Amino acid sequence: ILRGNPFTAYGETFSVLLQTMIVVSLIWVYDPKLGRSNVALAFAMYSLYLFVVFQVLTPDTQYILMVYNPLVLCTTRGAQIFENYNNKQTGAQSIATTGMNLAGSAVRIATTIKEVGWDFHILRAYGTSVFFNVILCTQIMMYMKNTEKFLKSLDEKKKD
Repeated sequence: ILRGNPFTAYGETFSVLLQTMIVVSLIWVYDPKLGRSNVALAFAMYSLYLFVVFQVLTPDTQYILMVYNPLVLCTTRGAQIFENYNNKQTGAQSIATTGMNLAGSAVRIATTIKEVGWDFHILRAYGTSVFFNVILCTQIMMYMKNTEKFLKSLDEKKKD
C-alpha cells in the first residue's frame, strides 16, 4: 500500500491477516491462562505498529519494513530448523503445509517480478522464505522415521 504496488502484489496478505486474527481471537477466547491484560497489550502493540507504519515512517524510510522482514524470517524459521536438527525429528510439522509455504513463496517471486519488477527488498524476502522452506521440507523428509517414532510415543503416553 505504502509503495503504491498493485493490489495483486500484496493482496493475499490481507487474507492471511484476517485468518491470523481469527485464530488469535479463538486462542484468546478459549485459553483460560490468557488474561485481558495480555489481549490489551497485544492490541496496544499492534496499534502502535500501525501508527508507526502509516503515520511516522516517511516515504524515504518505508523500505526499512522490507529490510527487517528477512531478519524476522531468519529468527523464526532458523530457530525451527535448529530445533529440528537438535531433536532429529520435526514433531507435528506437516510436509503439506510446509510444501505449500514453499510453493507459495516461489510463486510470489514470479508474481513480484511480473507485477512490481525487480524490487530487491521484496524479492529478497521471498527468496529467504524459499530458502528456509526448502530446508524445512528437507528436514521433514530426512527425519520422517524419527518423527513417526516420536509421535507414536506421544500417543502411547496419552493412552497411559
